Amino acid sequence: MLFTMSGCGEDDGCDYTFRYDISSNPVTLDPQIANDVSSDIVIENVFTGLLTLDKDGSVKEGAASEYTVSDDGLTYNFKLRDDIYWTDNNEFEEKCTAKDFVYGFTRLFLPETRAPRAKDYFCIKNSELLNKGKTDSSQLGVKAKGEYELEITLDYPNPRFLTMLTEPPAMPCSEKFFIQSQGKYGLSDECTPSNGSFYVRKWLYDPYTEDKDSNSITLVRNSKNAEGVCPAAVTFYIRDKEVFIDDFLGNDVHCVSVSESEKALIKGDFINEEFGCITCGMVFNRKSALFSNSDFCMALALLTDREMLSSVPEFKAAEGIVPDEVSMSGKSYRELAGACRLPEYDVTSARKYFLKAQPKLDTSLFTGAKVIVPDSAAETAVSYVMQEWQREFGFYCVIERLDGGEFDARLKSGDYDIAVTELSGKYNSPSAYLEQFVSDSPDNFARFSDSGFEAALKQAELSGSAEQYLAAEQELIDKAAFIPLYRKNEYFFTVKGGTDIVYDPFSKTVDFTLAKIFD
Repeated sequence: MLFTMSGCGEDDGCDYTFRYDISSNPVTLDPQIANDVSSDIVIENVFTGLLTLDKDGSVKEGAASEYTVSDDGLTYNFKLRDDIYWTDNNEFEEKCTAKDFVYGFTRLFLPETRAPRAKDYFCIKNSELLNKGKTDSSQLGVKAKGEYELEITLDYPNPRFLTMLTEPPAMPCSEKFFIQSQGKYGLSDECTPSNGSFYVRKWLYDPYTEDKDSNSITLVRNSKNAEGVCPAAVTFYIRDKEVFIDDFLGNDVHCVSVSESEKALIKGDFINEEFGCITCGMVFNRKSALFSNSDFCMALALLTDREMLSSVPEFKAAEGIVPDEVSMSGKSYRELAGACRLPEYDVTSARKYFLKAQPKLDTSLFTGAKVIVPDSAAETAVSYVMQEWQREFGFYCVIERLDGGEFDARLKSGDYDIAVTELSGKYNSPSAYLEQFVSDSPDNFARFSDSGFEAALKQAELSGSAEQYLAAEQELIDKAAFIPLYRKNEYFFTVKGGTDIVYDPFSKTVDFTLAKIFD
């Protein structure tokens, strides 16, 4: 049993060392540059932003003790706590102040930083101009109004802005520490500061070692920010995902996230949380000769018999592109927006679309279209649909079942005609799902492009209206950009007696700040 504790953990559940597996060595622990899940998981426990997320997904105070928002939604004023400290592995110590947030946002937008998520924050006044080198940092809409008072001004309202302040790109940065790190900021335990719950005590990684247990990151409670922090330490093992479940069942780690198909492997008396955050469906490669024709895509979509699919026990019907787990202002998006109008199985309408498309179709391509799928469930689902395509249009496909790595590679390269893929969001918002179909999105694997949809999505993002998000979602469905088939759940298991380990099924991060163990 590897679970350890110190102090008085037996009474209050505190002072344990928690352990968790991550699948790769973090690329960087520099929040302004990080853009991979492993990095984000560690950053979640090392840095504190102006605001943080509660377990229910609502925002709460972080480094800010209070805040106000102007009536026009353009000006945010924050009063900062005066008891948040920076620390590190070498006893660096200074208070975290408003200037650190100014410097963090400045770094985010400076072109030389090349921050991958800078554009997500272009709502901040003059940030895009700064990023393009057309103005200087003095014009950025982030100002220190005092040592512990910060003002952020936007160019246009963003209903999601408060939540964005909880994410890595919005973390503060100590200019003094950054300069001292001499270009190695966030790349080692010696060059990573903390203003959060834990600091990086040891970061070991050798891709060539045979001793896989030596690849780990150990975090220790930040004594200066210790109030309310329960664990004494957290250790992240850097291991292949294939061993995550074995590690959990073998008591090497305290918790694990698993897919729908992996759930059956978890046998024992564990705490289980269920998240419905994945929509599975078909995408047509719009760069493929056949599927550049939207009428043909719609003809195929109308031959999708969801009623038949829903009768199969392993499938749970998808209600739209955005899944049930997504919320807005603490309420279910689906309840606020209502249901989508999904294409109903309609042979007559499908034939009309097919006849409209037929003069422009190269029917010599009707045999051998490549359909890639990642698992047996997807293969079963598309097999049912393909039978209809063959009967009605003489359209024959070849199914290729690929492992996760090869499937992702083929999807990204565009080496497919049709794919049954899982759609998930990186944060809790309809935007996280719908923006994947914007023409310049790196996640737009369907190569879909439609100005009407993009205008509808932009309007929804500006207004924060569930109804307008629904309109954008409906645009995608009506244009057969994504054909929802079924939904999948994700599960987060915790050892018996474990409490308050906060898992975010969207970002895949885990917050151990309040984690406890009761024997």
